[in-house]
Amino acid sequence: MLRTSVVLAAIALVSPVTRAAAQRHRGPADAGVARDAGRDAGRDGSVDAGRAAARDAGNVAAAAVERARSLFLEGQTAYAAGRFDEASQRMVAAWELTRAAELAFNAARVFERMSDYQNALRYFEVYLRDGANVTPEERTAIDARMAAIREAQARREQQVFTTPASSDELTNEARTFFLRGVAMFRRNQYQAAQTAFLAAYRFAPLPEVIYNLAITSERLGATQDAIDYYREYIRARPESPDRGEIEAQVRRLRGSR
Repeated sequence: MLRTSVVLAAIALVSPVTRAAAQRHRGPADAGVARDAGRDAGRDGSVDAGRAAARDAGNVAAAAVERARSLFLEGQTAYAAGRFDEASQRMVAAWELTRAAELAFNAARVFERMSDYQNALRYFEVYLRDGANVTPEERTAIDARMAAIREAQARREQQVFTTPASSDELTNEARTFFLRGVAMFRRNQYQAAQTAFLAAYRFAPLPEVIYNLAITSERLGATQDAIDYYREYIRARPESPDRGEIEAQVRRLRGSR
């Protein structure tokens, strides 16, 4: 879920950085004009010239803030429409103009939704570092999200869940079958792995078991079964950081039929 009203308020309050943002926005040539105007004002005593230079800088800063607001709203619309690449570009551009921490949070959430783990971690770290009103409870929640993202990163190499996060819900029988399935998968014995995961599923239909059934079905060429299991996993964990990656895989599987 993206933040809206809080972000707009944060954009409106970025006055401490608008001068720097304006400097970046107007470019070297315009910056030189403003410096020259200020220097000339000091040399000839022209107060009006100095005021004009300050006014121009303020106008550019205000324009940068307004541009950031527009970029944020465009990003929010793109996110709601499922255009996540576009949404991430808009959020990052708005953050670069203002350095508002709330925009970094939204950029992180978009990247997380895309399963772009590296950028999601980067912008969550920016938010935790720069956010002025991050509560201890929120920090704990974001730390947990970041831990889940790192686990998803690791699973790209492991390919399957090796230990269910909710292992306390596994019965002894389910645990035995689950671990057997992992061992068989690692040996590329996918039919035996599927049989073990199905047995674990009957005892405990946990998300980790469902995911392992999905990828095992995929390896066996059972495309529709893989799609169904992936969808079931997403329903069980709609906020999982690997959702974007799995949705992309489902699209690829659909296209391969």
